[in-house]
Amino acid sequence: MKRVILIDFENIQKLDLEPIDTPDTDIVVFVGKSQNKIPFHLVEKAQTMGNRIKWLKIAGDGKNNLDFHIAFELGRLSERSQKDIALIVLSKDSGYDSLIKYINDAGVQTKRIANLAELSDSKKLPPSSKFTDYIVANLNKIDNQKRPRTRGTLKKHVESLLRDKASTGEIDAIIEEMFIKGLLTLTNNRLKYILDAQNQ
Repeated sequence: MKRVILIDFENIQKLDLEPIDTPDTDIVVFVGKSQNKIPFHLVEKAQTMGNRIKWLKIAGDGKNNLDFHIAFELGRLSERSQKDIALIVLSKDSGYDSLIKYINDAGVQTKRIANLAELSDSKKLPPSSKFTDYIVANLNKIDNQKRPRTRGTLKKHVESLLRDKASTGEIDAIIEEMFIKGLLTLTNNRLKYILDAQNQ
């Protein structure tokens, strides 16, 4: 089955194209207007993929501007797609989910993932940690308004809780696992927690 992966590059911290470099995969990377630095390893890998990868730089600023561009492209692809195509949005923003349900209901296979390890053909295991449940339990005790609001402050919060028990890589894995499990989403660089309903 042919698939198209639409990447919200404003929303994804680290991107490794290696796992999705397959003949049946096309990639569209949406880059924010103020994003002027792209890692060399990413550019180098993209060059080997030829016309299977396309970069779209967003012209304007504004809240949810990049999201609207992805939504437009999803509509355009679903309109002209055959039934044997899968559309995948790589983003930690759950704001796409209702639109994705609508497209699925129209008969076009579509989903959102927070990490490439969630793909069915991924050879990498999704990030996980033995400390994730502990961190989630801690965050559940904190009033929603007082929880860390950026990825950086959440990382510092986790570091302070675990002290020397976890490496930087494991702390990143905890946060990624929370995104994959739907416990966290990220919109306009602000975290939203979907933990214990009574704390929301």
